[in-house]
Amino acid sequence: MSKAKKISGFTLIELTVVISIISILLLFSFPLFRDLGLFSDSTGKVGDMVRLINDLKKRAVEKNVDFILHMDSGSGQVWVTDHAMEDEAKETAKEKATRLSDTITLLDVEFPGNKETGTREYQIRFNARGYSDFALIHIIEDDKNLTLKIEPFLSRVQLLDEHVYLEDCI
Repeated sequence: MSKAKKISGFTLIELTVVISIISILLLFSFPLFRDLGLFSDSTGKVGDMVRLINDLKKRAVEKNVDFILHMDSGSGQVWVTDHAMEDEAKETAKEKATRLSDTITLLDVEFPGNKETGTREYQIRFNARGYSDFALIHIIEDDKNLTLKIEPFLSRVQLLDEHVYLEDCI
């Protein structure tokens, strides 16, 4: 009888270890599920901007190319260039720029150490080594203030449900 208890106790420990290992694996793989689009508004235009920025960070490392995201607050246009492009290709990219939705207004982009306020065109650099410029993109979508926070060493942009100033982040 005591042998049966040890055997059932031993299998209980094995079962606990197996469940613990599976739980740990799921814990680390859960961030990968965010890429499926199940947990975000896949039709939202702000979601498109977040996906574009996340994609640029990833592509810069994969292709070993520095990308630059251009944003024009006056016209609401967004386009991407890289260092390998010639001037003609950069002009073509600007002419084929994507216009932000009518429901989105780009207010400005804040950078550390840059107090310039009259700028209409902003540039955010995504380096091939995996880092980017620190930037806060202030937008309004359907009368709601939002901030996209791009941090240099994090792989994902953070969407904040308020207008966040640079002083609040440092």
